[in-house]
Amino acid sequence: MSALSAVNGQFQHAGSSTLYRAVATFADNGQLMIRSTQSDTILTEATPADYRFGSVIPGLAVELQLRDGAIFVPDDPRFRWPQLSGTAKTAARLESHKLSILAAVILSPLLLWWIIVDLMPMLASAAVPLVPDSVKQQMGQQTFYSLQQTALEPTELTPAQQATVHYHWQMALQKLPLEYKDYKLHLYKSDFFGANAFALPDGTVVMTDELVTLLKDKPDAILAVLLHEIGHVEGQHSVRLIAQSLGAALVFGILFGDPEGIADLLLGSGSVMLQSAFSRDMEREADQFAVEQLKALGKSPSAFADAMSALLNERSTDDQGTSTLLKYLSTHPDTRERIEQARQHDTP
Repeated sequence: MSALSAVNGQFQHAGSSTLYRAVATFADNGQLMIRSTQSDTILTEATPADYRFGSVIPGLAVELQLRDGAIFVPDDPRFRWPQLSGTAKTAARLESHKLSILAAVILSPLLLWWIIVDLMPMLASAAVPLVPDSVKQQMGQQTFYSLQQTALEPTELTPAQQATVHYHWQMALQKLPLEYKDYKLHLYKSDFFGANAFALPDGTVVMTDELVTLLKDKPDAILAVLLHEIGHVEGQHSVRLIAQSLGAALVFGILFGDPEGIADLLLGSGSVMLQSAFSRDMEREADQFAVEQLKALGKSPSAFADAMSALLNERSTDDQGTSTLLKYLSTHPDTRERIEQARQHDTP
């Protein structure tokens, strides 16, 4: 038997705590023999199919593992078996290369950032068409029920005010290529939301009394807000956000092994900021939808700018104290930017 390599180490039989000083040798056909260095007796023999090498971990010896559970551990923790696969050999070289380690430290967070910011939104958009309508209906109904119990109160608008909003709503649905049956409008008072409007995955749109009152002298601005919320439904933005959140949770769960530990901390901080950028893109999509539909209805896109201006004036105190960083992290694009974009689409 011509030995290709001989490695000193310790051998342990399966199910035994006894360690033997031993030497492992390989024949040119890959046949393994492990011999005791004390008694010069053969402890075990194995064919290439009956042994494998353990994982390459920096600072630790790579175990030789036999099919029956026995193991051989080299004395030198830096020793790497010549029979290791090409991938394992590459890892062994990289683990001792300082520049490689530094590159991994720098590139790993960047790769994670790219996965969450670019890859997950792309995959979420691709997954949306696969979500059944029944799931969207259930998501919308459950969310709407929870909001009714916690944040919404019966409307206090006068019948005339309610009629104005519903007129614009019905006019938009009838004149635009939209499925009337897929949309439902509700008016509610809400101290929690204030002057606001939002859309749910099942086509439910809610506008608050406070917003209607704020825009009472700008009926076209009310229409613009309604169209903006319809844009969210048409773009299936809620479903895309949920798909992205689930994807981010899955990525962190795979990386850290325990989604309830470190992953929860990351999802509660960094992931929220990452998802804000995704939401800003959706807001711009909804803005564009509203502007295009206003034109289709023969209305001026400045109606959307009027709505945003009214909201900006309403919250001017808060906006003046908002730093550049906080504006960047805001769920919505900067309000002045949205106003400017709408006015640029205005017809002469």
